Amino acid sequence: MTRAVIWDFDETLARRSGRWSDMLVDVLDMESPGHSLTASSFMPGLSHGFPWHDWERGHPELSDPDRWWDYLRGVLRGALEGAGVSEPLAARALFRVRSEYIRLDRWAVFPDTEPALDRLRRLGWRQAILSNHCPELPDLVRGLGLWDYFDVILTSAAIGFEKPHPEAYARVLRDLGHPQAVWMVGDGPEVDIAGALRCGIPGVLVRRPAPGFDYAPDLMTAVETIELAPTGV
Repeated sequence: MTRAVIWDFDETLARRSGRWSDMLVDVLDMESPGHSLTASSFMPGLSHGFPWHDWERGHPELSDPDRWWDYLRGVLRGALEGAGVSEPLAARALFRVRSEYIRLDRWAVFPDTEPALDRLRRLGWRQAILSNHCPELPDLVRGLGLWDYFDVILTSAAIGFEKPHPEAYARVLRDLGHPQAVWMVGDGPEVDIAGALRCGIPGVLVRRPAPGFDYAPDLMTAVETIELAPTGV
């Protein structure tokens, strides 16, 4: 039996020290030291506009990395200008966002990630990442030392479809060779688990419990849940 686990990445396997709003503070610190803006200053402008906020239609037109980042800069520009940042300062800050967001020293793997991945690998499970993420996700996975655990690494920025769009799941299943048993593990109740269930893929929610979802407090517990399930034998 071919068996596979599909993993979310951000906040499931690894975490960035600071998300989009914090990153905007960081790039402003570089360009305008002493400014008074905080991450919360940008939250209203970051509550919409990202590709995953409009996942229903998909975004195959953004599957080129430069085009994806150009689109993202437009979203981030709106958040900066909405917080009162001048256009010249916003332009200088936006020039830095791509390199700043993917800085490897800003990312850390959770302590339970490698033990869980290693256990599944030793048991013969195929493993994939399916993440709503930037084009450089494969580089991040490699830089964080996780590359060898995965048979497939897919980022929405490259495939043009964001979870929970059915095509995102269809794509990872195709790339995995349509395994006979497959599970989804992620921290997003709707984006990861409910989306997978609608495609016939059972899932385990991790990191943050939510009513109505099978939950595991850590990745090793998630792996044990999968192993004990009827499709995990």
